[in-house]
Amino acid sequence: MVVGTRPFNVVLWGSTGFTGRLVAEHMMQRYAKDDIKWAMAGRSKEKVQTIRDSLAEKYGVDAESVPILVGDSNDLASLESIASSTDVILSTAGPFSLYGTNVVDAAVLNGCDYVDITGETPWVQGMIRKHHETAKQKGIRIIPCCGYDSTPSDMGAWVVEREAKRRGKKLVSVRTMLLDSRGGVSGGTIASGLEIAADPENRKKDLSPYAFIPEGETKGEDKDVWVPKTHMGVTLAPTIMQAINSRVVQRSNYLLDWGKSSFSYSEMIAVKSKVQAWMVSIATGIGVFLFSQPWLHGLLKKIVPAPGQGPSRELMMSGYYKHLVVGETEDGEHIFGEFSDSSRDPGYWGTSRLVLEAALCLALNKKELDECPDVLHGGVLTPASALGPVLQKRLEDAGIVCRITESPDSIQY
Repeated sequence: MVVGTRPFNVVLWGSTGFTGRLVAEHMMQRYAKDDIKWAMAGRSKEKVQTIRDSLAEKYGVDAESVPILVGDSNDLASLESIASSTDVILSTAGPFSLYGTNVVDAAVLNGCDYVDITGETPWVQGMIRKHHETAKQKGIRIIPCCGYDSTPSDMGAWVVEREAKRRGKKLVSVRTMLLDSRGGVSGGTIASGLEIAADPENRKKDLSPYAFIPEGETKGEDKDVWVPKTHMGVTLAPTIMQAINSRVVQRSNYLLDWGKSSFSYSEMIAVKSKVQAWMVSIATGIGVFLFSQPWLHGLLKKIVPAPGQGPSRELMMSGYYKHLVVGETEDGEHIFGEFSDSSRDPGYWGTSRLVLEAALCLALNKKELDECPDVLHGGVLTPASALGPVLQKRLEDAGIVCRITESPDSIQY
């Protein structure tokens, strides 16, 4: 399956990190026989080789069939060498505000598509302002937030909006409800959150739900929700995930014109009772406060997982998540969608598969994307606006549900 003229279809940057290792494992487990040209890249050849060889032995893959590339996030020339050799860079190396900017710069300079797993709102905002117009003119797809932040939310909203359009109706709102999940957190995710909070410049930025929409554009009235709500008889609690997911969905709304300022998006967790909802609200508030106080970060770093550490393999492999997506049209009709994975945790084994499918979509389905009228062909984009129906098919083939569902008689969670 050779697509493109460069030596590689995909280069995995950040191979030695917690999520990077999982992406490499997915590749060797699922795609080893598919003749995909890919390479693993990182700062230390020895560390990358150790991971590559271990996974190759586990899955019966010829280790030498997966070349190793060496680069440094502080050395733009080394990253340009990598970017010029591949159709797509898949980056898992965060915090992205520290280690990601030169990787995107190299991709744009060398006509290379790019995906990552960031959930860092200020950094993504900076990449949009720095690179969107150039990438749009050059036909380069730069797609941050392709993991659990924020593919399920973005593609869930997309599938509901697409159905509304098929019915000849205009969507005015989408609400994502996390009905159930099982998973853990890694040190890399925590490190990214601490890095965002530690930068005083971030407090001066517009990090509202419209953070990824250009300045001067008309914006709606959405605000983050940090207190319990009720919708369709379901008690809902706030989720920290809204801090990135709502921004990505609103960018898709802006880029694909779902309704612009008249379109509203929210995201919450379904819980059993109001008491539980308030407990989640209070716990979330405490977490946000702790992260927002740089003077407490030293203490937090002593008690949370370090970068490179994460949940147990048993927890990842037995994890799952299920989102119910509820769209409402101008005339009050509800449209229901589902985005779920019953066999992977959301944050790591699941995230690594989501971002891998996005990368392979760009690398192996480029002709379909170029010919698809429903996606954009260049810029700093979102999973929905860049990949839409082509990614939906890849996700379904991977056992990830992304589709319209029947109206539920009752919402089970």
